[in-house]
Amino acid sequence: MFFSRSGNLAGAPVETQTKSMVLETLVDFPDDALSCEFAITPAHLDSMMATLAQAGVQRVIWSDYGDGHGGFFMPAGIRGGSSDSDGLSFDMHQWRAYAATLAVLGNPLRAATQAAHRHGLELYANYKPYETGICSFVAEGSPQARQWVRLPLRGGYLTWIDPFVLRHPQLRIRRRNDDLLTNVEKLTIGSIHLTKQDASPTRVSKEHLQIWTSDFNYRYQRQMVDFRFEETVEASPSEVRDHRGWLVTARGAPVRVLKLTGLRLDAPYVLVTTDVTDDASDFTNTGTRLMKVFDLQRREMPAVFASGTAVQFPEWEDFRRGGLAFDTGRGHQPVTLDLPNQPGDQNGTSRAQGFIAMARGRNEYLPGALCETEPEVQEFWMSRIQEMLAAGVDGIDIRVSNHSTHTDTPEDYGFNPAVLAGLPVGTTPSLTAIARIRGDAYTEFLRRAKAATTKAGKRLRIKLHCAWFRPPDERAPRQRLAYPANVEFQWRKWVDQGLLDDGAVLRTFGVPFEGIFDGDQVAQEMITTCRQREIPLTVNRYVYGNPGLPGEFQRVRADGRFSGFVLYETWAFLSFTSAGNCDFADGSRPEPTVLGVDLTRQTRAATSQAVREVCRLSQQGKETFDISAGENK
Repeated sequence: MFFSRSGNLAGAPVETQTKSMVLETLVDFPDDALSCEFAITPAHLDSMMATLAQAGVQRVIWSDYGDGHGGFFMPAGIRGGSSDSDGLSFDMHQWRAYAATLAVLGNPLRAATQAAHRHGLELYANYKPYETGICSFVAEGSPQARQWVRLPLRGGYLTWIDPFVLRHPQLRIRRRNDDLLTNVEKLTIGSIHLTKQDASPTRVSKEHLQIWTSDFNYRYQRQMVDFRFEETVEASPSEVRDHRGWLVTARGAPVRVLKLTGLRLDAPYVLVTTDVTDDASDFTNTGTRLMKVFDLQRREMPAVFASGTAVQFPEWEDFRRGGLAFDTGRGHQPVTLDLPNQPGDQNGTSRAQGFIAMARGRNEYLPGALCETEPEVQEFWMSRIQEMLAAGVDGIDIRVSNHSTHTDTPEDYGFNPAVLAGLPVGTTPSLTAIARIRGDAYTEFLRRAKAATTKAGKRLRIKLHCAWFRPPDERAPRQRLAYPANVEFQWRKWVDQGLLDDGAVLRTFGVPFEGIFDGDQVAQEMITTCRQREIPLTVNRYVYGNPGLPGEFQRVRADGRFSGFVLYETWAFLSFTSAGNCDFADGSRPEPTVLGVDLTRQTRAATSQAVREVCRLSQQGKETFDISAGENK
């Protein structure tokens, strides 16, 4: 329900509820554009807004990807439907269609805003400051990398990236450097240790193991090297938890270790697999703990591991014909070494299995996220705010979670010169002090963004991330890759300084949805604080494959503490046609592969049906609501 900023509704106390809630939807436009094999035109956007308005949606939130300065670089020139000499298919035609869309629309945010206004809808820009280089990975030695070499990282290159980051890569969030070996790229690997999650017997013997290497992380070759083999049981030196936070191995618990010694490996990329052909596997650990490598002096060599899937381009997992993605943020997922791993075994939509690989060294920077303490970054972020306002939007939403901070060791990042310069002279950097300095800088950006939007007569809303805006040891482990670590997100200060006066959006991803009603202390504090300060609070909800959505909407509306409900996001329930139309997906047309995920007709049709029902329910008993004025008539 919506509470007026004056504290009452027609003389009623603030607790009085209206019968109306603003129904919103979010457009993450790359997903919509990549789901089409043709360019999206102004006619498509007009049809989209007409469909949403007719359904009862009142506000559209449009994710901005540098729309005001030409958009991000992308792999649009990669040939679609072609293959290399070994028949490995690269079906990338949707990137060409997306590029054609940008050419037709020019500035998608402006085109969408104009279309929304023609149909009586508000449109807010959705801005993710940290999202300036999507973790789209092409392997170092691949033909695609030769076409689209942009920003290097261990194992390959980022290709979907804001031009500003490419011009200023040193402004990204930087890693600590006090734990690295000098010239790690030139050290010879003398031994490899493979550690199981427990001490139970394993079927993996010396005869099963294979070592493969590559100079360019592409088309690995088996090395017929001999090695000494030793099997031991040792105490785990530390606790091991997986990507969900579940305990895998307790500190001091016995674990089985396979030691391959007497090696002399100089290749930058080394992979271990087995020759097993059945699924009776037993050798499992998290991807960051399964493998360790040591030089000839028995020093452990810093490395990143390929044990999961990048956000994009998961086809690189076939190491015999392609390459691998390292340090993807999914390294804490369990990996089973002794699963079959022949060509064709890899599932392009799930994490890699049946091998573990390492690349020497660590990534000096996070893939694409910029450091908030750098003055040039602050100015760049503010230029983005001005671009969005210039597009004619009615407001701007600010969101922290992103796809540019992915790493298996987020706690090691945040050591930029501008951060360290803020520490007291002579003190040892502590994560707490670093988090506060960075948090102050992020708050300063929000303060400037609020002033700019207010001056323009627009609104600024801030996403409250339930899973991450809490003490570090209470954060949802599965959300680690989506946020910068070592930042104090000072949401209570934002409230006190009036930065949320225009509204907030409760983002529950990473915590149970039930938590907004009861059980999640942080969510309850956020809701109570917003209610006490009369801050309009909107609930964001994922809709894809969620048949219970109508019931959730009804529960949120009946709760009485919320002013809006966001259907997240449109690609899950809308469908474009080559004729220029946009309507609810009904399952009548084949679905393309989007970003490596097969979107089935049945699921999209069912999602559309659930969204339609939410739209129908939102109309029941609705009073006339002027979203521009922000109060009931």
